Amino acid sequence: MKYIRTFWGGLIRPWIISIVIVLTAIVIVTSLFYGPQARPQASDEKFVTIPVNKSVPNTDAGRAGAYELANAYRRQQVIDATWRVIARDGITHASLRDIASEMNLTTGFVTRYFPEKQALLLASLEAAGTVLGNEIVAATAGRTGMARVEAAVMAALPITKEGLAAWQVWVAFLGVLPGEPALAQAHAVFPDQLRQMLVQGIREAQLAGDIVPQAHPPQLADMLLNQIIGLGIRAVSEPGRYSPEKLQGLIAPLFTRLLQ
Repeated sequence: MKYIRTFWGGLIRPWIISIVIVLTAIVIVTSLFYGPQARPQASDEKFVTIPVNKSVPNTDAGRAGAYELANAYRRQQVIDATWRVIARDGITHASLRDIASEMNLTTGFVTRYFPEKQALLLASLEAAGTVLGNEIVAATAGRTGMARVEAAVMAALPITKEGLAAWQVWVAFLGVLPGEPALAQAHAVFPDQLRQMLVQGIREAQLAGDIVPQAHPPQLADMLLNQIIGLGIRAVSEPGRYSPEKLQGLIAPLFTRLLQ
């Protein structure tokens, strides 16, 4: 028995050593050809090149700032794609998969920046309100009285390419606001900001004697606001009938009424 065990032991051990060598070689080859460094980049990583700010210092703080800038840049590109999907197909078709397809990327790329659809929709609506609000602020800078009112009204109308895109998103959310307090709150930012600007301008015009003293500025502001929203909705739903020139022509008579 001793000789038998010695015989089989001497026969098996070389086979075991050979198997270990073969398996080790397989692991090494696999890691070379299919490991993280050799694996082709997923479509996520082929995203649009991010502009590089060469003034960023090569420090921990500088690198952290550059990382945050890159994240903000890519988040904005996801929001831009969401705008395109909403304007073309409506909110019901603005799923994470649809938005990823719009960008020719994977759903995983979108969820990296917006893990949930609701968060992406909220960010897209907030971005639309920001665009519309910024146009009002820029147009009214340095103006007072009726000049402020006219500038605010014209800036609020969807008469620019960026303004129309923001209006398309803002109008699309009208049908999903019930039962969505966060969306409703974000949706109200733009009209609230516009109304505040109109009330301020009307009061200034009233003090300057351009509007009769008995007029009620908040009421006049609401009248203008409702007209603007109505025209904005028509411009989004029927862009062929409501050109920028027609929108301006339809709103102009209201200024005459204010001055009476």
